[in-house]
Amino acid sequence: MKKKLLLIFLLSAFYFTSIQAQNFRAYIIAGFNVSQIEGDELSGYNKAGLIFGGATNFKLDEKWSFQQEIVYYQRGSRATDEELEADDFTKLRVDYIDISILPVYHIDEKWSVIGGLGYGFFIDVVSDLNAERSVFENDLFFALGPQYQLSYKLLASIRLQFSTITVLDFQDAYNNSINFTIRYKL
Repeated sequence: MKKKLLLIFLLSAFYFTSIQAQNFRAYIIAGFNVSQIEGDELSGYNKAGLIFGGATNFKLDEKWSFQQEIVYYQRGSRATDEELEADDFTKLRVDYIDISILPVYHIDEKWSVIGGLGYGFFIDVVSDLNAERSVFENDLFFALGPQYQLSYKLLASIRLQFSTITVLDFQDAYNNSINFTIRYKL
């Protein structure tokens, strides 16, 4: 199923590219996030993680474009010093490949707002508690945030990302993250 979704995504990207080559832009994405797992009894966005991947953007008109992204995300949770006294858990890193379909509203030449739905394919988990892979689920999420064009080739983006379904199979727990990325236009 995962391979079929990825194949459909890539084929649609190539299809749109051939139809609207003059309206097509591609980006390399790199950055970091701060995240938490809401429902794990720890508080705060204390876990930092890496972000990297790519995006295609198709201009629809002067105000709107449509963006598809495939991005690797490290999310998770980390205990603060105070929380360590109450629990043996210190950190949990959960790796995902996210596929997003996002409409973009261009406010002016520099500012835009991007938001939409995405699906995160669970890849791996690293934890000091030896968390089992089988307890983690894929992630359906909503993302929203501003983008600022730093130069012709560079965009800076801040995005809030919230799970809409639980990511653990034994309790209600949701990935939440604040993402900071730079996007380089190819």
